[in-house]
Amino acid sequence: MAEDDIDGGARRGIGTQLKKSFDAPFFAFVALAVAAGIATWYWRGPDAFDRALHEAREFAIFILPRMTAALLIAAFLQVLVPRAIISRLIGEKTGLRGILVATLAGGLTPGGPLTAFPIVVALYATGANKGALVAYLSAWAMFGFQRILVWEYPLMGGDFTLLRVCASAALPVMAGLIALRLPWEIRAPAAPRMDRKA
Repeated sequence: MAEDDIDGGARRGIGTQLKKSFDAPFFAFVALAVAAGIATWYWRGPDAFDRALHEAREFAIFILPRMTAALLIAAFLQVLVPRAIISRLIGEKTGLRGILVATLAGGLTPGGPLTAFPIVVALYATGANKGALVAYLSAWAMFGFQRILVWEYPLMGGDFTLLRVCASAALPVMAGLIALRLPWEIRAPAAPRMDRKA
């Protein structure tokens, strides 16, 4: 009986998430995609339309496995990282210290968006304050050490790299502090819940 209740709760949770997914923005994107396809066919012809579909399919094949892995990373991190640790390091009451920690973590995060954003989602869901989230993403975008070592330093040289890093070092911290002062409230998306009965 308890297993039936859990299965029913899980199904209701999935149904709720599907309703949230197929919302007005989703249908707006679908309408834009259809309009773009019609415009491509009309102005560029069927060959261009077929080429665009082929490129979209190739990109989907490339990105979907990575997106799946990124979503799994986000889900597992939310379970593995205790809320107490997040609250102590970058929680609501950490202020400037939390922003500095997030800036350092963002600069040390390797890889592209499929690495950084699952971490942000996990931090977001486990109680990180909005200033720390802004600082983390800003530092990752500006100071990702992997991009500096692989691209910026070899191509632009040490002098430019040092100049650019020094000139922009305070920007993630400033962005985080501004985010803390802005009156906007953010809420982590609620995860589906399974009803359990004793």
